[in-house]
Amino acid sequence: MRYALNRRQWIKTSALALAGLMTGPGLTSCKGETSVMKKIPDPGDFIMLHNNESPFGISPIARKAITGSIDLSNRYPHRNYTQLIDSIAEREDIPPDHIILGAGSTDVMVTLIHLVKKEGEILVADPTYFDFIYYANLADRPLNRVRLNDKYEHDLETMEKQISPRTDLIYVCNPNNPTGSITPKDKLQAFCEQASKKTMVVVDEAYHEYVQDEAYASMIDLVKQAKNIIVTRTFSKIFALAGLRIGYGIAHPEILKRLHKLSRNFAPVAWLSLKAAVASHQDQMFIQSVNKKNNQAKAFLYEELDKLGLSCIPSHTNFVLFKIDRDARELAKILERKKILIRPFVFHDSQWIRVSCGTKEELQTFISSLGQLI
Repeated sequence: MRYALNRRQWIKTSALALAGLMTGPGLTSCKGETSVMKKIPDPGDFIMLHNNESPFGISPIARKAITGSIDLSNRYPHRNYTQLIDSIAEREDIPPDHIILGAGSTDVMVTLIHLVKKEGEILVADPTYFDFIYYANLADRPLNRVRLNDKYEHDLETMEKQISPRTDLIYVCNPNNPTGSITPKDKLQAFCEQASKKTMVVVDEAYHEYVQDEAYASMIDLVKQAKNIIVTRTFSKIFALAGLRIGYGIAHPEILKRLHKLSRNFAPVAWLSLKAAVASHQDQMFIQSVNKKNNQAKAFLYEELDKLGLSCIPSHTNFVLFKIDRDARELAKILERKKILIRPFVFHDSQWIRVSCGTKEELQTFISSLGQLI
């Protein structure tokens, strides 16, 4: 069975008044809050289904790399990035000088945001990754939002029409967060080629390793053609290193020179993170294992949500977004009291819940509680 929104439901909601991405009062980003709480919880006290972390642990090889490098913790790592950069360069078939590391891919994106002039504008989809929106707002950068189309893909035709002399940066999250949808490679490549002639394009590929659909492709090939494009990736998702804060960007060296000038930390990535990332990046059996478990978790969610009569958007990530006919934030508060954390959203005049693919036991507890509440 196909788990998608009923087309009649979509037409009905899309005809209503325009509504932007809203995450409810108080909800900002991963930086300051959880889905509904002001105080960051101890992970051991809650079922954590709100931040799209991997519940399957880190690679055994990465674990050994971490314990084996603890004695390096008294040394600065700033001259020792080569091993990880070389590993990424070899995998992506790109020169090492096209790679920049950061404390998570958001670190790289925040630096990009500060490249935008005060009077400049950032073109984004609506909805999209709310941490990017949060940091753009924090930097007082104007946002031009373009609503996703009826397939929850980026409306690239409208986005291209919205590019103006004020547009200093275009942000594309693919797969998109919070929807989990992808924008097909042919459409996205054509858009990026044209848009990058006018301004810089950042393509956020945080969930790249999860995608198994042939309609998807990375935009790194355009970087190889020296286009005005930067691709960002992270080790926080499938590699399960969210707590070690490490990500990277891939772009032409001239773009990276501009980023380095705005760097706020000469050594943003710790030794343990570097060693863990190198080991994880090379452990392909681990990645295959995580993908298998994640697909099983998604299949379970699809089946159980369908039993509850809840429609969800087909996901190419490690989370599922579904529509609900009640106040999403209020539901999140109730689940929080049951020690379950999820993300509530309001966009396109509808209420939504985003739930990460946890372990089967975690998801069974979530579904049981959800069933009682609806």
